Amino acid sequence: MDRQKKKIMWTILIVAVIQMPGLALTPGINQIKTTAFSGMSLGMVQTALACSSLAQPVAAFSVAALINRRLVTKKAIIIFGLCLLASDGLLAILFHTEFWHLIMLSLVLGISTGCFLSNMFGIMFDSFDDIERQAVAGYQTSFINAGGIMMSLLGGFLATLMWYGGYLVLFVGLPAAVLVYFTIPGYKVPAPENGDKKGSGKLNPKIYYYCVLSLLFMMSYSVCGANISTHIAGLGDSSVAGIAIAFLMGGGVFSGIFFGRLSNKVGDYAMSFALCSVFVGYMMLSVFTRSLVLTFVAVFLTGMSLSIMIPRCIYMVSTLATDKSISATATALVSVVAPSSGSFLSPIIFTNITTALFGNSTAARYRFVGFFVLAVAIAIAAITTAGKKKASREVKT
Repeated sequence: MDRQKKKIMWTILIVAVIQMPGLALTPGINQIKTTAFSGMSLGMVQTALACSSLAQPVAAFSVAALINRRLVTKKAIIIFGLCLLASDGLLAILFHTEFWHLIMLSLVLGISTGCFLSNMFGIMFDSFDDIERQAVAGYQTSFINAGGIMMSLLGGFLATLMWYGGYLVLFVGLPAAVLVYFTIPGYKVPAPENGDKKGSGKLNPKIYYYCVLSLLFMMSYSVCGANISTHIAGLGDSSVAGIAIAFLMGGGVFSGIFFGRLSNKVGDYAMSFALCSVFVGYMMLSVFTRSLVLTFVAVFLTGMSLSIMIPRCIYMVSTLATDKSISATATALVSVVAPSSGSFLSPIIFTNITTALFGNSTAARYRFVGFFVLAVAIAIAAITTAGKKKASREVKT
């Protein structure tokens, strides 16, 4: 890897530290519900925070259209998104007394991440070859999770002082924008290979398979962070919830280190392994409700899934979206649209269904979602096996 590639790699990894800014807010969910907006249900608070996931795909698709039409560069959009992220911290200081302020802050957060998150992955797609890309993807998710640890710990601490304290962490977007300005090349995507100036090249249908898996995974994974502060409310305050989120991210740091080797060795079966890790974690959360130590172990196991499932989906899409003129769209789909849609739908679907079936029991919610992810894991393994058998028959013929 030459010097320029190393410079780009380290910028990608440093910016990855702030690619999950919502984790600075998650530890304070119970604080928001009980002190700031006590008249609102847990589901309403979770949905308000999940509005960021609703804004993400809209922003990602909008900027992808501009990039594909060669009107702006990925670098410019990334810098804009990071500056907008920092501005959300300022907005939180000025506006935090009404429930609609919470929704507004979430929407701004979603627009900012929709701008820079997918395009940082796009820079990785464009800058590295297949082997380098898989390795960098694993390192990137480790840095994302390491950043999540720092954000959750700091956000949890600040939330004990004021409910909107987690938003102050978002000021880190400003120095990140400065770093990107000096290190990322400001190129425009090449003209479409099909000659269409609007950049409407067709996406490989297999891309949508990985997008669906990314959506289902984030629907399930988001249940852990969105409910953990309420789940352990009797064991500690927001700072303890922040520690739990740190363990969640710690699992991602750990698994991201060996993702490249695991992905090379077992292929798509790695996704089934990731979902089984969520299943075990959720079963532990549903059973050991009075043990803080075992709760931390459970969220660590759950967190391991993130640095396996999402990088595998992103890597496979990168091998399918070989036309750089449409890489922005493919990247936006798998890294922003699908996971953010899953995060948004998570409280709407899982919180409401489990509340109707089991009341407000978070233990029952974890158990329900645990069996859901186990079913998805089995389905992925079956589809992967069928695909390998089909490929083997085609080789023989």
